Amino acid sequence: MDNALMIGVKTQQLLRRRMDVVANNLANMNTTGFKTESVLTQELSERPARATDRPQNVRFADEYALQRDMRTGRLEPTGNVLDLALEDPASFFSVRFGDETAYTRDGTFALDELARLVTREGQLVLDNAGGEIVFDPEGADPTISPNGVIRQGDLEIATLGIVRFDMPEALEKAGDNLWTFDGDNPAASETPGLRQGFLEASNVTAILELTNMIQISKAYEHASRIVKNADDLRERTIERLGRAS
Repeated sequence: MDNALMIGVKTQQLLRRRMDVVANNLANMNTTGFKTESVLTQELSERPARATDRPQNVRFADEYALQRDMRTGRLEPTGNVLDLALEDPASFFSVRFGDETAYTRDGTFALDELARLVTREGQLVLDNAGGEIVFDPEGADPTISPNGVIRQGDLEIATLGIVRFDMPEALEKAGDNLWTFDGDNPAASETPGLRQGFLEASNVTAILELTNMIQISKAYEHASRIVKNADDLRERTIERLGRAS
């Protein structure tokens, strides 16, 4: 395989991956607390193929990580007393995920049939001791302080289990807008900047992602032309060699 064909095919593979990520960003631009993702690439130390013609110093790149922009999205008022948002970009709500604890930025909470605080998918929202949070269904509307203390009237119900990660980029997606962490238990967030009656929008910038999509499409067309031209040249060469023999 000649240089042009090798470079063109590898470029197409990377561009397809980048396009998938951009399309996912756009699909989630209305997902509460979603974080923009981008593909990071690096030069391969071991080449998957070697050139036999000149130039022989062909370099290959491949994806090595999916980078997430963990900056806080815009906080939008909803007027719902159980909608919560966090201003601190490294803070997360704790929820029960099977037998484990997961974390989320999506504060679209509600009460289940037992008056327990749950996520939109029905997972239990945890307090700062890892227990469930139960409200008085006949009580007053709750008020929640910026550090997560929940009160109904004069009664303190619980303190939300809000934790903080030194490197939130290390969290792994678990589905249902949840994240998991393979490490030591995170510390409680002292200043999460909780806002009651607000939700955090995604931090996707639509115009930027659309621009990225156009640029990737143009680059893919260019790589496709390189592959086609190299393939056409190969076919013509084989045809002429066949006639000459």
